[in-house]
Amino acid sequence: KIPLILLVLGATMFSCNDDQIHDRIQFDSSVYETSTDAQLKRAFGKSLSQALVADKEIRNFIKEQSLKLMNNDYDVPYALVKHQELRNGKTFRQALLQYFNNADDLAEIESKLPLLTIFVPSLPENSFSAEKWDTETEIPYVAIRLLTTNDIPLISPEGEEYLLESNLIPSYPIVVIKDNERLICDAQNGFKEIKSSRILKSSEGVSYKFVDDVFDRELQLKNSASNIRSIPESQVDPKMIDAYNIYQSADGWQRDYIYYGISPSSPNGQFSYDFVEHIRSFNITGDAMAIQDQISDQTGDPDIKRGKKSSGWTDGSYEMRFIVLIQAKNGIGATITPKYFVTGSNLFDVVYEIDKRGVWPFRYDYYIIKSVTAKPQNLNIPIVNWDLNTYASTLRIDVEESDNTTVVNESQTVTSKFATNFGIDATIFKIGLKFGASLESIKTNTVQISYTLQSEILGTAIVNFADKAIISKTSFALLGTRYQTREYDNGVFSISVEPKRVQ
Repeated sequence: KIPLILLVLGATMFSCNDDQIHDRIQFDSSVYETSTDAQLKRAFGKSLSQALVADKEIRNFIKEQSLKLMNNDYDVPYALVKHQELRNGKTFRQALLQYFNNADDLAEIESKLPLLTIFVPSLPENSFSAEKWDTETEIPYVAIRLLTTNDIPLISPEGEEYLLESNLIPSYPIVVIKDNERLICDAQNGFKEIKSSRILKSSEGVSYKFVDDVFDRELQLKNSASNIRSIPESQVDPKMIDAYNIYQSADGWQRDYIYYGISPSSPNGQFSYDFVEHIRSFNITGDAMAIQDQISDQTGDPDIKRGKKSSGWTDGSYEMRFIVLIQAKNGIGATITPKYFVTGSNLFDVVYEIDKRGVWPFRYDYYIIKSVTAKPQNLNIPIVNWDLNTYASTLRIDVEESDNTTVVNESQTVTSKFATNFGIDATIFKIGLKFGASLESIKTNTVQISYTLQSEILGTAIVNFADKAIISKTSFALLGTRYQTREYDNGVFSISVEPKRVQ
């Protein structure tokens, strides 16, 4: 029995070593010859690799910085952290500098690669991640992300260079040198056009913005505490701010001012086509794990892999469909059905835990789902110019995850309120605030609701013309003024619907 066990163990050890050898292919230095950026990343990667081998404090620093999730990923933007101190009192830059031939080499890298970032990936089966990184014993390889090749250049702790095949995922500790795709610096085209709530500055005075506020973790943490959609003042249309200010204390509707220019001092107004209602956000607020199971029930839907040596998402995207019922005065009910596609990993965050099964030496780690949480979705889906002379004072929005292209039209009877305070004087104009002195008319009509076969219905939200588009305003010392908009939450999902200027 003993020789048999030794044979099994020997074969297993040989197999593991063989796997690690064959996940790399012969190094070809030509991958770096396509650009100066690639060559500078290689030089930085070589020095970083030496530093990771020699200095545990550098390993600790990179781990600690990555866990801050400053851009909602395990990124360490070099320019923004290089002058922060390690536990031994040295700055990160000072600690790295001794592994470069001279200070000019590092200075050139800093000047020409302002978005240089060290990324700590989360590898399958909980084999390596920022949280799991044992900096005492684990010295990672250094990978370099290039745009000119699908294969990944690697630098081993021994200083050897390899290429990792593009279709393979390493099973050993690794960090990645790359440009940060969630930040933009002032040297790049489009910097001024980016509407970001915060500007970050390096010690050398280089300015950085998040390409979208959704990547600003500090901002998102502030917003998540209130569970509302929060927008920086720079991204809010001035007319919406005026509507908020006018009706903050006065009795009336913000949309009256946005669409008709109506205020207590100017009670009549003509409809403007400058604004269109938009779906601006969507978020699953119910049990994310149960909802994920519900909407991943058809072939082709994304699903979470489970079991031995299989974790992560399958291919495919969810088709999220918004069925917007618009009831018109002429009695013809119609629906608008905008949709968007989202991958599983962009809609849900998944955390795994290990479940050991079997008897040694045939004991394996299985990966089971510990938790699933939903990721808020920022959207920009137009619906309708909301003219009360044409449409009812409420919109009904049904949300489904569509699994079939077969569309079913179903007739339903709907009772809706319509405003009657409109007059004609060369053009049609609204007379008075809200529904006016004549109040509203109520009509019951048959409407057509469209949905797809085998879809997963998540529920309904009702949006009223009278609902406030902006519900509050807050000011922060560092973030400036922000406006909070209305969220409609039915216990399964929340959705925001806001007027947006289109012309």
